[in-house]
Amino acid sequence: MKKKVLWAVFSLCLSILTINALFYNSGLSLPEFLQDLKEASPRWLFLAGLCMLAFIFFEGRALVLILRTLGYPAKKRRGFLYASADIYFSSITPSASGGQPASAYFMRKDGISGAAATVTLIINLTMYTLAIITLGFVSVICFPDIFFKYELSCKIMILFGITIMFAMTVFFILLLKNQSVILKVGSLIVKAIKKFGFKAAAEKAKARLDSTIENYNNCVATAAGKKGLLTKTFFLNLAQRAAQILVTVFCHFAMGGSLMDGPRVFAVQTYTVIGSNFIPVPGAVGISEYLMYYGHSTMLGDEASYSLALLSRGISFYTCSAISIFTVILGYILIRLKKNTEE
Repeated sequence: MKKKVLWAVFSLCLSILTINALFYNSGLSLPEFLQDLKEASPRWLFLAGLCMLAFIFFEGRALVLILRTLGYPAKKRRGFLYASADIYFSSITPSASGGQPASAYFMRKDGISGAAATVTLIINLTMYTLAIITLGFVSVICFPDIFFKYELSCKIMILFGITIMFAMTVFFILLLKNQSVILKVGSLIVKAIKKFGFKAAAEKAKARLDSTIENYNNCVATAAGKKGLLTKTFFLNLAQRAAQILVTVFCHFAMGGSLMDGPRVFAVQTYTVIGSNFIPVPGAVGISEYLMYYGHSTMLGDEASYSLALLSRGISFYTCSAISIFTVILGYILIRLKKNTEE
């Protein structure tokens, strides 16, 4: 818990420094930005807000779909909680997948086995990564000129992101098809426990490991037998990623941007997601804004790019994180109340 609080504080300080840097470098004052926000189209801002909520919703639906396929009657509203936990803790930890343990925590509290939660999160993370790769591939095909206009540091981050995504996808697929990795790690832990003289605990851990691996294998087999599951999960993740990117597009329209520029703004934001997704900075704070500015500045100019970065990140990241942590806290309180009632 202390580690989570420290990361949250660090992420908050980093966010404040990033926002200050954006205002300082752009020459844009806070009153000017607030005036631009006041003059922005409420209709487009509303659509941007809906896309931000859809980002959480679609991940929740994907998780619930997988869990139901594995035989767990997961409720749709619980899916929103699982997704919120994943999104919030990913935003305050230096990893794009840092929220999976938090999501698994709530699944376990709902009576879902550890093996089923693990399989669910691995499948979803695989489809999540493939969805980003797909959108990136479309952006490269349709707008290769945008990539070549980036400065060298931006190009390196984007290429690094693509490389890591491909590697992660291969790793997740191997993890689903070959459980020996989990077995080896578990066996090393059991041996370590036994080496320290806790033979009874080691035997108990070994029995639990064997049971978990068997359950894991059954879950993987069940998921593999449902061919439509992977396709549906992929498209839900594709919708999730598109919804997040569309927040920036609608913010661009809200601030008076041309509708004709929409596809190019979408492509720039896709490159931004790819380039910042696996950078070891909490929530990719600073990196996303940096990539957004350089991507949009060639098309919109400096001041408009900074304003767009502030507004879109304010909705897609900060507001989304606030809603996610509120959902997580509410979910945790309800779990505690339920436990106290049962006792």
